[in-house]
Amino acid sequence: MQRDDQTTDAPPERRARRPVALPGRGGTAYPANERRDADENPNPGILLFLLFTIYQVLDEFEDGIVLIDEENRVRWVNASMWQFFDLNEADVTGMPAGAFTRQFITPLIVDAGTVTTTLAGPGRGEKTARNRELHICKPNGEECWFEYTSRPMRLYPMRHNRLEIYRKITRWKLAERHLVESEERYRTLLDKGNDGILVFELSPESVPTRFVEVNEVACKRLGYSRDELLGLSPLDIVPPEKIGEVLALLKQFRLNDRILYESEHVTKDGSRVPVEINSLRFPLQGKTTVLSISRDISERRRTEESRRQAFDQIEQNIEQFATLGDQVRQPLQVITGLARMDDSRYSAEIAGQAAVINALIDRLDQGWIESEKVRRFLRRHY
Repeated sequence: MQRDDQTTDAPPERRARRPVALPGRGGTAYPANERRDADENPNPGILLFLLFTIYQVLDEFEDGIVLIDEENRVRWVNASMWQFFDLNEADVTGMPAGAFTRQFITPLIVDAGTVTTTLAGPGRGEKTARNRELHICKPNGEECWFEYTSRPMRLYPMRHNRLEIYRKITRWKLAERHLVESEERYRTLLDKGNDGILVFELSPESVPTRFVEVNEVACKRLGYSRDELLGLSPLDIVPPEKIGEVLALLKQFRLNDRILYESEHVTKDGSRVPVEINSLRFPLQGKTTVLSISRDISERRRTEESRRQAFDQIEQNIEQFATLGDQVRQPLQVITGLARMDDSRYSAEIAGQAAVINALIDRLDQGWIESEKVRRFLRRHY
């Protein structure tokens, strides 16, 4: 077995420590279970060789290994275990498994109360615990994660022992944490804008498939839940009469990576929302994917309509100015002519007032010329 963080952590340092005496060496007595095994296999040399080989193999593992005997005591720990938990020269051999856990493991576990019951303790017998995660914080502040497994040994001559495995999964957990944080940042950026974001894939025929991602703004604007909207495609939120137009626009992605156009979206209740859509094509996991940012332009449309009505009114007023002079001058000329034909004392006064009115009409004509200049300026710049 190999640990997950070979690229980030140095290999376990093989510390000099007091070797664990193998059963039968130097007069050490066999445990009861191994005496039974020895009786079954009368050659103690073979038994000793098997034990030595097992210890050597387990000591090479980069997972932490603890052997627990049938009396629920620590029989042996490998070099990686010494390094993981900074055991130094503590003599753990023969310690009750529960005491070993409470002294060396539990004090380092974050939220130990929720996981301690899964670790070694009296009376576990043949129970098996698999893939229990342990979050360790060492005194120097270093964080580590382990995957803890406990299972009975089924290998002669240790088949009456239990194997405790501490596999280091720090790199996986840090990658998982980074992934979660990236997902949270991505979701925050996606949902906190003012524009709707819709992501979908394109078939080789440039036909859009169902949405693969949507943001909260798009859901609220269209009146769908996230799951409901993910079950639709872009063609489901386009007015029927505009589907052909949208398909033609999407075919432009064969030549361009970005297109900008205006359309309408149909909400869940059937109302229509005018939108400006800025679409970007990019490859994702081997598929052609389109990210569409849709901006509600209802207010812009209302502003444009108000401006159009104002321009129409200005043009109407200017046209009225253009004809108003002629409409006034014609009856004024008749009045002036009649006044000249009359030799009464009022004729001169009438002619004088007619001249004043004619001067006012000239000023209106000049105002029309200036208004026409204003109209051309507004048309050009607005």
